[in-house]
Amino acid sequence: MVNTSYCKSELELLQHVIFKNGFKETAVGGNLYWFALALNYKDYKRVGKNKFWYNRYPMLEYMARKKVFCAVTNRMRKTFDKKFGFAPISFLLPEEATNLEIYMEQHPKFTFICKPNSGKGGEGIFLIDKFKQIPKNLWSDHHSDLLI
Repeated sequence: MVNTSYCKSELELLQHVIFKNGFKETAVGGNLYWFALALNYKDYKRVGKNKFWYNRYPMLEYMARKKVFCAVTNRMRKTFDKKFGFAPISFLLPEEATNLEIYMEQHPKFTFICKPNSGKGGEGIFLIDKFKQIPKNLWSDHHSDLLI
C-alpha cells in the first residue's frame, strides 16, 4: 500500500506508477509513504516511530544546497580523484576568489558557469570567461555567495 497523502504535483504520475505495477493507493497507513518535499520535524517523528518505507533521505535538503554540495564534491574530487573526476571543479566565492582567478588565467579558453547560491530554477545564472566579468556586488558582500 502506497500512502500518497503527502504528494504534491507528482501525484498523477505516482498514481500511474502504482496502477501499472499492481500496487494499491491509500491516504491512511500503508507500508510506503511518498513525501513530495523534504521531511519536516513531524515527518521525522512519524518515520522514527513507525515501520514503513519512504522516498526521502533524512537531511538530504541540506546536501542539496548549492554551497554545501559544491564543498562536498570538491572534497570528494581531491580525496577520490579517479572516482570523482566526472564532477566539475567548482569555486565558492568569496572564499576561493584568488584560486578561481589563477585557474581562469591558466585556462583562458574555458567558459565558466556562475550560479548565485540563493537562486533557484536557473535564476541569476550567467556565463563568463574572464574573472573581471564577475560583478563584485554578487560576491564581495559576505551575505552573498556565488558558485563557479
